[in-house]
Amino acid sequence: MAKVGVWLIGAQGSLASTVVLGARALARRLAAGGGLVTELQEFAPLPLVALDGLAFGGWDIAPTGLVAQARSLASDDAAVPESLVTRLEADLTMIEARVRPGFADGAGPAVRRAARAFVPRREPLPAAVQRLGDDLDRFRAEERLDTVIVVNVGSTEPPLELTRDHERLDRFQRMIQQDRRASVTPSMVYAYATLERGFSYVNFTPSIGVAVPALQELGLKHHVPFYGSDGKTGETLVKTVLAPMFRYRNLEVLSWEGFNILGGGDGRVLADPRHKRSKIRSKAGVLGATLGYTPHTGVAIEYVPSLGNWKTAWDFIHFRGFLGTKMSVQFIWQGCDSILAAPLVLDLVRLTEFAQRKGEAGPMTHLACFFKDPLGVGVQSFSDQFRLLTDYVERHTKNERQTKNGRKQPRPR
Repeated sequence: MAKVGVWLIGAQGSLASTVVLGARALARRLAAGGGLVTELQEFAPLPLVALDGLAFGGWDIAPTGLVAQARSLASDDAAVPESLVTRLEADLTMIEARVRPGFADGAGPAVRRAARAFVPRREPLPAAVQRLGDDLDRFRAEERLDTVIVVNVGSTEPPLELTRDHERLDRFQRMIQQDRRASVTPSMVYAYATLERGFSYVNFTPSIGVAVPALQELGLKHHVPFYGSDGKTGETLVKTVLAPMFRYRNLEVLSWEGFNILGGGDGRVLADPRHKRSKIRSKAGVLGATLGYTPHTGVAIEYVPSLGNWKTAWDFIHFRGFLGTKMSVQFIWQGCDSILAAPLVLDLVRLTEFAQRKGEAGPMTHLACFFKDPLGVGVQSFSDQFRLLTDYVERHTKNERQTKNGRKQPRPR
């Protein structure tokens, strides 16, 4: 049985804690797998890695937190049963011991305040890349893993405008060697350290990460799959389902206004307007691609500490129909942020490991349905994006049948 390492950036946050808790609970048959896309019947033909074949570790900017976060999810947020955390506390403690110091310089003010003494201060970029890469190699060797999948579930960085030095790998490497910290964010450093060691990388955050062309070049150079960005779990998911309905019924959307409130660590970081810009940019970009035009639209995000790990979105859609009559739709989405996102992270790990095992490399565009801002995919309709994934499964299923029938299996595309 394959043993796969899952190395989480932001390894002791609420989402990472839920990912680890959920994976261990399912592996020990203590919970059901609702919300896991890869448990749908459509994916049964794929020989995906089993959840009990996953080993966890990661980077964070604070020394402790995984067990405490899991307890908080149970006691403060009522997101998971307290009995489940108690039964899995030994597993969580063991994984918490594997968490290594991350990299915080350039992460933005709301993140830097949390770093304190755990993360090396003013660490040169070449030294950071070396240290982070060594962490991955050590994790693979010590746990005797077949491979490692790195997933960024950390806090959102402020946006950074890219320059010509981000376009080519040789120029980007020069920035690293020259320690040009103002031009390199932590998500770029993590992606660079991961891809340079030949491991796959998935960006579940709005931070830029592997969207940098030079880093995509690095991934292709080492022939590994990668993808992102910004996991699609709530309001934006509903938008990508509803917007095609208006288009296919020829109903003109005049305005689409969204108001979001959330608590927890994400909410606290997004309360800073510099961090919030990255999130709003990824949330606001889906309507134009789906409708074929851009209506008046607004996206507001506000931090409400008492909500904890829960979030609420209220959307108002004003549209025009037959004879010019104006009408409206409103919806409210309420959900537990980590519970919505955690199964998707596990899905992405399983599908990324499968792609790597099949020798695939580059952006995994078939995973577009998991993201608000999918790399290299212009279509935003959720049903069209999901068809990319099921078509991918069908191609591999067909290849598998051909192999069993004695034909040569073509190289996956």
